[in-house]
Amino acid sequence: MIHKIWITLFLVGIAYSIVTGTVINVNQAVVAGARDAISLIITLAGVLTFWTGVLQVANKAGVLRGMEKALRPLIRLIYPKLGPGHPAIKYLTTNMVSNLFGLGNVATPTGIKAMKELQATSPDPSKPTFEMYTLLVMNTAGFTLIPTTIIGIRAGYQAANPADVLMPILFASGASVILGLAFHQIYSSLKGVTSSGKGPKLGRRQAIWRK
Repeated sequence: MIHKIWITLFLVGIAYSIVTGTVINVNQAVVAGARDAISLIITLAGVLTFWTGVLQVANKAGVLRGMEKALRPLIRLIYPKLGPGHPAIKYLTTNMVSNLFGLGNVATPTGIKAMKELQATSPDPSKPTFEMYTLLVMNTAGFTLIPTTIIGIRAGYQAANPADVLMPILFASGASVILGLAFHQIYSSLKGVTSSGKGPKLGRRQAIWRK
């Protein structure tokens, strides 16, 4: 459906430019837009490469593992019905760390893996569970401590102070998460949404490894 909307807008714009005699302006806008897009992609590629590299170094050094352990109490608060040994926990914590640094591209793969693990232990895999809704809210609201992608975009457009949006984004994303989780809790209670449970039983070695 969305592709039909876009092609309609495109055709209407072309037709309007022909009628009003502004085809040259449209061509100039296309060229300028393409040039700005390439420039922005190069800028963002550098920013994302840097922060992805930082996360990789942090992972190799064990820092990311420590951050995940530090966030586990918060994860258990947000996902109270999940057992500590649930296989989705490690993906949920990594996903949260990535979102805190504004790395949506890094958060997406771990979010997908977490969804799959939550679905695997769902009483009815054809329906979303409480935790799957929670993960959707968390990623949509996107609480961010350091919005690296937005700072990179602002830097690409020569903003005087690319990081001056830090506090507004922190406040807005925090409020979005709180309101989103509140409405989610109300909706899930009214609809009787099921939980993904505590996950499969773990062997002794697996249980020790997940601690």
